[in-house]
Amino acid sequence: MIKTIRLLQLFCCLLLLSGCGKPLDLDSVRIFQEAERTFAQAKSPEDYLKAAAMYQEILDHGYCSGAVLYNQGNALMRAGQRGRAIAAYRQARRYMGPDPFLEANLAYAVGGQPPRHRPLIEYLLFWQDWISYPAKFQLTACGVGITLALAVAALFVDRWWLTRVMLAGLALSLVLIVSAGYDWYRYAWNVHGVIVQTQTIVRKGNAESYEPALTTALEEGAEFELVERRSDWMLIRLPSEQEGWVPDRAAVLY
Repeated sequence: MIKTIRLLQLFCCLLLLSGCGKPLDLDSVRIFQEAERTFAQAKSPEDYLKAAAMYQEILDHGYCSGAVLYNQGNALMRAGQRGRAIAAYRQARRYMGPDPFLEANLAYAVGGQPPRHRPLIEYLLFWQDWISYPAKFQLTACGVGITLALAVAALFVDRWWLTRVMLAGLALSLVLIVSAGYDWYRYAWNVHGVIVQTQTIVRKGNAESYEPALTTALEEGAEFELVERRSDWMLIRLPSEQEGWVPDRAAVLY
């Protein structure tokens, strides 16, 4: 019975850690199980940080797992690292798709921050957050493949309905390509970040000698988009479209 349970745990770990197509090694499975035990037995912020470091070790191996990022976010939140927890939750959202527990934890971590301005394309592609980032590319590849197969079949089989199905598949493939391309733009092309220190002053230039660019300092958990990086400073753009410079140590990027 015990062996059966352990095999079941191992199988669940394999499912949770599967992500970007890289072969899974048993060492990462062992680290995941150890991180789970550490999190379950944690009694102090230091214990939760230890669990978060274990999850990070798995991610450093090259696995893009929403489950690992979600668990890391929970550990960081318990450790009092709200900014880093938000970054982990945001990344988990890319790979997990819609999940009520993730959405609830992210909403709690974000707190009373003003909602992000949604561009028009996100209203047109209203399903963007319903499907995970990798799944969009998989659906796009399937759609293009099926459309290509229908186009080849239409060359040899003269059927009016086959041509119409092929055109419908082409239209759907184009929509999927735009959807996947937009995700690539907002996740791979644009770099996002979160402030991880309290009372971070945003300055007009990349040095402490410059005057503050904002009337108030940024609190931990404030989210932004990276505009430029210069030396040990980052030019950031806030959801309010305000820009300024903050030191590297004050934020994490993802």
